[in-house]
Amino acid sequence: MFVASCGKMASTRKVYDLVIIGAGMMGSAAAYYSSQIPSTSVCLVGPSEPKVRKEHEIFGCWFDEGRICCRVQEKHTWSVLSSRSIQRYREIEKQTGINFYSNVGSIQCLVEKEDFENLLEMNQQMKAGAEDISNEWNDLYPFLNFPDGLFILQEKVDAGHINPRKQVKAHQTAALQCGTEIVRKIVSTVTPADNPDYKWQVETECGSVINCKHVLVAAGGFAGLKNLFQHVKPGMVPDLNLRTQTIAFLRIDEDEAQRLKTMPTLVTSCQFENLDGAYVLPPIRYPDGHWYLKLGHGRMYEEHKTTLEEVRDWYIRQTGIPECVEKLARFMSHMLPGLKVKEVAGDGCLTSHTPEEEPYIDIIAENFGVCLGGNGYGAGSSDEMGRLAARLLMLGEWDSDIPRERLKIVWKAQA
Repeated sequence: MFVASCGKMASTRKVYDLVIIGAGMMGSAAAYYSSQIPSTSVCLVGPSEPKVRKEHEIFGCWFDEGRICCRVQEKHTWSVLSSRSIQRYREIEKQTGINFYSNVGSIQCLVEKEDFENLLEMNQQMKAGAEDISNEWNDLYPFLNFPDGLFILQEKVDAGHINPRKQVKAHQTAALQCGTEIVRKIVSTVTPADNPDYKWQVETECGSVINCKHVLVAAGGFAGLKNLFQHVKPGMVPDLNLRTQTIAFLRIDEDEAQRLKTMPTLVTSCQFENLDGAYVLPPIRYPDGHWYLKLGHGRMYEEHKTTLEEVRDWYIRQTGIPECVEKLARFMSHMLPGLKVKEVAGDGCLTSHTPEEEPYIDIIAENFGVCLGGNGYGAGSSDEMGRLAARLLMLGEWDSDIPRERLKIVWKAQA
């Protein structure tokens, strides 16, 4: 077990088989699965969650206590990735003693019949066992309020929510158990090595250099905001559209949390005022000891960010868009009649989107791989994404029902 500081790494002459850039959900998963490959030395590089955001410039979408996970998604790719991830959650929890998965079930509420039929078809293809509860939802969840005529799909088992902070901790703990080393620093550049014993040199912002035979970039939306690809694709960066997401947190008391204890996670395409749908998590106890209901919006209120400065400003604000927070709070009170809210707060995160809404899991140069593009589904799919990326880069293996060509990277000119 080894977690290094920058100064300690500056003097090392060790050559790693693999350096992973990005210690979030995908990178931490990749570290665990690559460390399971015999005789493979792994170094995971990335900062911890900052205690004070305004003092930092790199942030992660995993700085939270709740993310939805379910097996039936609109696209085949995300259905496969999330299903394979969920299948391994309990095993990782048992191995590490870190519980991060709550199997509370999930429902999707759709306005359009065609969209619902597509989900039913995906459910059948994935053998997920989801059920049409369009006519029974009120008996199952009497505390919910939906308009008439909705189409509702329920995944009663193997769905719910994960704690992203704890999942990252679990993957990193499992990786450390297998010999991975972790460096809590930000990478500035990756350069080819002029040495027959290794291929790449990874330099951190504090000047330390880590030598390796393989490198995997799993740095989320920040991947295209740093000079990580200048020596493999000069003048180009991964085509990632960075979109903001405003989140509302509704603090409730213990009695309300108990009243809603059977509440599943929920995704709806229902409109409310000018909102075009929402995703909702049931009551979760946060580190401050309070219970919170959390929800976010659809495409409405998204903003596009293109520079590191814009992204940093969005994260350190820690408010989201106040108008959106207010409307999300009203939407929640509409969906949960009689809800007793003690306090409403907002925050913001960022999602990275690819042109086809498919992730990038690819080899872009000799011994150089990427695992990018969560498209809003990354948290619940990160375990399998990290596994696929690790084994593709280190073993040339592709063990998935997803055609590999579907996940090829797309480039765009660097701004």
